[in-house]
Amino acid sequence: MAEGTYEYECMRAELLGLARPSREQFEEQQKLKQEVEEEEHLTEQLKEVDLQDESVQGTSGKMDELNSILTATQQKINKFKVACGSLTSLLKLRPSTPSNDPASSGGEASGSGNAGADERKSINDALDTLDTMKDLNTASDVSVAKSAAKDIGQKMTSQLDKLDSLLYKADNATYSMKHQTNQMNKIAK
Repeated sequence: MAEGTYEYECMRAELLGLARPSREQFEEQQKLKQEVEEEEHLTEQLKEVDLQDESVQGTSGKMDELNSILTATQQKINKFKVACGSLTSLLKLRPSTPSNDPASSGGEASGSGNAGADERKSINDALDTLDTMKDLNTASDVSVAKSAAKDIGQKMTSQLDKLDSLLYKADNATYSMKHQTNQMNKIAK
């Protein structure tokens, strides 16, 4: 006999010397218990979505900062190219520089565009839980569950848009770093 069934509760009441619960009382208690569990589950999911949203916003801010640094670096490279040209032409202009003592400098920037893999995984998990929530429409307060699921769905859609923006920023940063590295290599030659 499984725990949580009406027969189990009747047997338990007999063993403890208590009055047997009526079927209506038992079903009402089970319904209330299920509603409380659903509310707790929805609350946990909303908290998780909010934490993910904060994480995405933090990452977005860092990507914005990286892109602004890359823009400033590109401006400095352009000013250097205008003022000095390439390093080899600068060295050719100086007759006092010995030819057997080559001086070279170069900068190298590296980065990765692998932003948001964990977020994508956690978003897929959240979407899976949304699918399972659709199967829980047996509760008496279906409208509350549907509105909470709709709220979670809207937040997830918002996070997907933010992740798309992050991927665009990461791609832009990767391209900028690659382009700037090539420019620095050309200047160093």
